[in-house]
Amino acid sequence: MKKKTVLPGDFLSTEEEFEPGRNAFLDEGDIISDSVGKPVEDGKRKTVSVQSQKPLLVIRRDDIVLGRVETVRDNSVTLSIMPEPAGNGKKVLTHGRASLPIRMVSRDYVERLSDMFRIGDWIRAKVAKIEPAGIDLRTDEPGFGVIRAYCTKCRHPLHLFGSQLKCLVCGRTEERKISEDYSLK
Repeated sequence: MKKKTVLPGDFLSTEEEFEPGRNAFLDEGDIISDSVGKPVEDGKRKTVSVQSQKPLLVIRRDDIVLGRVETVRDNSVTLSIMPEPAGNGKKVLTHGRASLPIRMVSRDYVERLSDMFRIGDWIRAKVAKIEPAGIDLRTDEPGFGVIRAYCTKCRHPLHLFGSQLKCLVCGRTEERKISEDYSLK
C-alpha cells in the first residue's frame, strides 16, 4: 500500500485480505478509514490501520442527526445534515446531505410527504443506512421528526399548541410530523 493520506470513509482493503486495525472499521466486507492519516499494513497480524494524530468519530448507523429540509418530493425528503451534539467527540460527515425515504417517515400510512415536512424545517432523525451513494435517515421511531418548523406563508417560527402548529404572526395553522422534542411549545 502506498503511503498516501486517507480521509474518513476511504476504502483501505477488503476483509479477505486484512482485518481492520486502529482507526479502521468493517463495513459490508470493506475496511474503511475512520480518520485522516496514513494507511499502515501489518503483514504479521494481517491488519490494516490508519496512523492518525487526531482520531475522529465517523457518523455511523443508528447515530442521531439534525437536518434541515432542502427538498420535498413525492417519495423522499432531502436534507443537509449535521451530527447531534453529544459527548466530547467530534463527529465527521463524509456526506453533507441525506435522504429520508417515505417508507421510513412513519409507521402509519403517509399519503403526502408535503404534509409531514416543508422546506426549511429542522428535523431530528436516526441514521438508517450509509452507503457510497448516500445516507438514508428514519423518523419512524418515537422522538424523531420536526423539531422546528416555519410558517409557509410568512416564514415565522410555528408554535406547538397541543398537536397543532400555529403561526403567532399571521394565525396560520399547519401540520407536520412533530418530534417529542419540538422547540417552541
